Amino acid sequence: MNTLHHEKSPVAILAVGGTGAAVLDNLAVSCEGEHRTVCVDTDALALRGTVAQKKILVAPERVHGMGTGGEPELLEGTTLEEGDGLNPILMGIKTAIVVLSTAGGTGSAMGPSLVRRLKAQATEVVVMAVTPFTFEGARRKDRAMHCLAEMRKSADVVLTFSCDRLLETSLAKDLKEAQRAMDKAMARTIHGLVHVMQKDGLQHLGAAELKEAVGPGADAIGYLENAWTGVAEASGEGREEAVIESVVEDIMLEDGKAWKHGNRILVSVITGPETSLNDFHEILEKLRAKLPVDLPISAGAAINPEKTETLSMTLLVTRRSEESVMPKAKVEPKKEIEAPAEVKEKVSRRKKFLASQKEFEFEKNNGRFAQSSPTVRGSEDLDRPTFQRKGIVLRV
Repeated sequence: MNTLHHEKSPVAILAVGGTGAAVLDNLAVSCEGEHRTVCVDTDALALRGTVAQKKILVAPERVHGMGTGGEPELLEGTTLEEGDGLNPILMGIKTAIVVLSTAGGTGSAMGPSLVRRLKAQATEVVVMAVTPFTFEGARRKDRAMHCLAEMRKSADVVLTFSCDRLLETSLAKDLKEAQRAMDKAMARTIHGLVHVMQKDGLQHLGAAELKEAVGPGADAIGYLENAWTGVAEASGEGREEAVIESVVEDIMLEDGKAWKHGNRILVSVITGPETSLNDFHEILEKLRAKLPVDLPISAGAAINPEKTETLSMTLLVTRRSEESVMPKAKVEPKKEIEAPAEVKEKVSRRKKFLASQKEFEFEKNNGRFAQSSPTVRGSEDLDRPTFQRKGIVLRV
């Protein structure tokens, strides 16, 4: 934890596609304060309805403002790395949180190029990506893996949140409501991170701490999920104990995967001006005692003068992964072994057999029908096969 002596820098929240727009809308509804928000989408109607401060409609000549319908192939060849229209909007952003879905569509198609565009102007980029349900099939999974691999090449941090966790929660019976809960959780997580990343306060938590918690790569577990979040707020007497208990038992953590697979914890606290540095350290000690596992903790705290006697906490459990877990096996090309001259000579002497054809006479044995009367119509015996009665020669 590093005491905050950094120059205050604006943090912009950039949403790409429908999932990102939904998170921005939840951010405006459930989180107090103003945020610098930008929404990039191919759906003109959805873009018009979002609350983002800046709105960018991309590829209107390709999809005519109707979105991609989850098919990123419609945007093949389209990129956000160029375009003077974006310069006034992206200019001056020192830190950006990019939120999107990797399952297909605008998010997975345009997200990597937007990250590269931001990094080209020396912006710190933290990506919060939602990955698809397992039951959505291998095609969407492959899209997600490709999108994440591209963004990891450029972004400082890539946090992945899997939709599969919703199947293990108490909201599993209503996936639409569960999806809303996840959008709200991500919005409140962004709200907590933005405060400790840009505002003066007790402790600073920036992109460097997030990068240390997540690592540069991904392993078998972390590729489609490496972050779990819980958010809570309490006020009045006993607010510290109440907020700690609520955040540890958050619905997004109740499946237990965070405690099983996570190996780092980041904590963001927003509190009132009466909280001292010692009070903040005591809160962290109480949190550590309440956690079901003992993991390294990085924490940041921001002071909000309007939050008198109110305590907000964001708990982000992450899995640090290295670039590669298992080396790829090298496949050696097969070498053709030349046969000895003696073997070649024997093979050449072998006789070649060609399939021959001959005519087979039908057996005129009536078998078990010997005692029965023949079926005769006119001059033809219908018990005999047609090819015999008609004099047709069969070749096999």
